[in-house]
Amino acid sequence: MPMPAPYDRARFNRALIVNAALDPFTIVLVAVVLIAGILIGALVYTLPVAAILYLAGAARTYFDEDAANKVLARERAAHRKRVEAGRVDVRPEDFAKPIGRLLNEARMRERRIGDAISRADLPYEEVSQEIDRFVSAMDSTAQRAQLLWEALADTPPERVETRLARVRSEGGEPELEEALTTQLATLRRMEKQLDRFFREMERILVELDTVRSQLVSVSASTESAQQTELAAEVRALRERMGASAEGMAAAFESGA
Repeated sequence: MPMPAPYDRARFNRALIVNAALDPFTIVLVAVVLIAGILIGALVYTLPVAAILYLAGAARTYFDEDAANKVLARERAAHRKRVEAGRVDVRPEDFAKPIGRLLNEARMRERRIGDAISRADLPYEEVSQEIDRFVSAMDSTAQRAQLLWEALADTPPERVETRLARVRSEGGEPELEEALTTQLATLRRMEKQLDRFFREMERILVELDTVRSQLVSVSASTESAQQTELAAEVRALRERMGASAEGMAAAFESGA
């Protein structure tokens, strides 16, 4: 299932416009004016008045800070539900302990960044969306890492290496020796890919901490530009995660 489109400033602005256009107080006020015009037979004169009142009321609602905060909270909640609905249910406890630990730490950082975003004056939805995508990518990558982990646990490279050394010392079985040599090379390659996964994840978790720190410390005067910059940083992390996933996929397929 594809991830929902980013909830950016343009979508937030559209939500504000819709909220202002459908403001109940403004609609009721305009309706009262129009009904009064009909009753006194002066609808043609009350129409311009109603239009002016409607535009004034919509503008008041659009620029009202409390109304904007309510819209933002509502849209954030709806967007979060769409993201979570599109995310595969991955439970850290179903993975090997070292991999599950990384998934738990990623989720902890996701919550911390989400908390930092919720306290910001601006939506920061670009950053929020990239974090959502990042965690989904990490879940997918962790699943591939788990396949490597299980394959290496089923056939430890050291056991194959010991068997290969015995066959070589005994001699007389060149085909078996070749098969074991190929198997050992594949397992070692898978081992390197798994090691790479752990190194990448540890480094990326540190960088996510940095993103949170930058969110917390950003000043109000630079928030607009900083949001785009932070989103780009998280996007770069996710792209590196994708490269790591592809590498592990290739390693597993070679060993299959």
